[in-house]
Amino acid sequence: MAGTSPVRRGKAVNTETGELVQMSFFEDETIQRARVRYDWTPHPGRHVNVPKVLLAKLYAKDSGYTAKHRDLFFFYLAHSPDGAQPLRLTYKEIGEILGGRPATISTLLGTLHAGGLLLEAEKIGRMTFYRVNPRAGFDGSAVNQVEAVKDARLPVVPAPAASAQKKKEAS
Repeated sequence: MAGTSPVRRGKAVNTETGELVQMSFFEDETIQRARVRYDWTPHPGRHVNVPKVLLAKLYAKDSGYTAKHRDLFFFYLAHSPDGAQPLRLTYKEIGEILGGRPATISTLLGTLHAGGLLLEAEKIGRMTFYRVNPRAGFDGSAVNQVEAVKDARLPVVPAPAASAQKKKEAS
């Protein structure tokens, strides 16, 4: 291989005293101190912390969530901004991307919200914008996640039963 490695080879333990030695992994201290996001080539970018146990429950046959629910949940994980910000896309825009009608997207979002996977973030007119529950998935630092989960409820699996919609009676 051509080139030299930036990693300095050295001892981790003082063999005379048995004391651990402070290791420096990079010769250039500016490289060592620079904090960068992970770069998973060929798809670099942000990463989301998601509890594996919750995902396993979502994929169980008796979870009450369908493949469409999971697709929409993962769409929110992939497209939401950093932290606990809501995804500001209309149901029509989401439907165009995922291939569904706005009414279907609305119904699916209602179930995900009832189950606590998505939380209501803001309402503008009749449009409700949701954010991913930080207990179900979080995009940001651990410190910010600790703050975000303080007011977040726990997600529910299996999905809660659909509430009976009130129908207007003919007068």
